[in-house]
Amino acid sequence: MVLNALRESILGAVEYWRSPELGNRWGGPFNGQQVRAALFQSLIAKINARAIVETGTYRGATTEFMAQTGLPIFTIESHARSYGFARARLFRHRNVFVRRGDSRIVLRQLFRGPLRKFTDQTVFWYLDAHWNDELPLAEEIDLVFNHYPAAAVMIDDFQVPFDADYAYDNYGADKALTSAYVEAALRTHTLQAFYPSVPASNETGMRRGCVVLAKKTFHAGVLEGMAELRSFDWSTDDVHPAYRSTVRMRGKRM
Repeated sequence: MVLNALRESILGAVEYWRSPELGNRWGGPFNGQQVRAALFQSLIAKINARAIVETGTYRGATTEFMAQTGLPIFTIESHARSYGFARARLFRHRNVFVRRGDSRIVLRQLFRGPLRKFTDQTVFWYLDAHWNDELPLAEEIDLVFNHYPAAAVMIDDFQVPFDADYAYDNYGADKALTSAYVEAALRTHTLQAFYPSVPASNETGMRRGCVVLAKKTFHAGVLEGMAELRSFDWSTDDVHPAYRSTVRMRGKRM
């Protein structure tokens, strides 16, 4: 199994050197979403981030864009061939550290290692390691906020409840990236959720939704003041008609 992973990693690196354009298969950084890229840059400046952690490197397009901040970046990819591709692509970026493995396991390793010095500082987390039956997101959120209370977390492929034109991941029962999925984490860690305020119709690329989570006692005030973000409360705010049935079902479960 180890030898097969090594072989796949080498094949991924060879694939990069032969066809680097494959690294932009989904449109480049943030799936070609220019508004999202601008939101990321604004967030990093506003929260005064000291480091970045990414789960779900894939082929490194977004990682390479984030590397322009000059901040130390720790990025995790579970798929051996994608890891090999990304590692070759990011080799010249001395501030980027690529790790392979299950994000939950590697995060714990990082907590004990190079991320240990950032526990009382602001770290930006970009969580994008979800794919079909593999959905470590809930555990990732708990791990982050248990160890880094000043964290600001952006989750990719997330439902924007007031804009149905933003696409999001839905892998079936209890595996849809919606407000209901993170509801327990919001309560447990006293988090506030913020969504893109720019309509999907004004976005470019794949037009995937996202959500930004932060503890109310840390960055919520700063995020409230950002024009690019909008907070949302399911119990009081207007919900897009496409989601009204979801809200009613959620109310029954409660």
